[in-house]
Amino acid sequence: MPTRWELEFEPGALRMYVDRETDQPYWYFTYTVTNRTGNDQVWAPRFTLFTDAGDILVSGRNVPRRVVEDLQDLLDNPFLEDQNEIIGEIYQGVEHAREGLVLWPAENLDVTEVALFIAGISGETARVTNPQTGEEVILRKTLQRNYETPGSIVPRRFGKAELVDQRWILR
Repeated sequence: MPTRWELEFEPGALRMYVDRETDQPYWYFTYTVTNRTGNDQVWAPRFTLFTDAGDILVSGRNVPRRVVEDLQDLLDNPFLEDQNEIIGEIYQGVEHAREGLVLWPAENLDVTEVALFIAGISGETARVTNPQTGEEVILRKTLQRNYETPGSIVPRRFGKAELVDQRWILR
């Protein structure tokens, strides 16, 4: 049970997209977020993808605008906003729900496990002391979604990773 505001978050699948011009593969993820908190909120999510190969990928970094636009055209959803367009006020009610798209370049396809961390869904935090520095740090409630990609994921257009589990963590 959340102790502070929490937006309703409906995740889509984590999928693979291959750019037609360069054959560069990209991970992409779509979602819908709805505000039923009783107050308008600012929606400024952070999506980070970790792979078992040691990759730490921040959404949008090294993703050409042309690739985002091509994928938006292919998905054919006029309400789908990219990660920069979607930042801002999210008003209350289902009629103000927002649909988002995030991408990461898939440099290493030889991965079997991928974890997606989504921050910004909740206002819940915890203050803890860093045991090494003694400094106080703020941890934020973050949604962790774990996926499997059996063997080397083949860079085929719209390949899909399999969701294994999902949980809330403080990070």
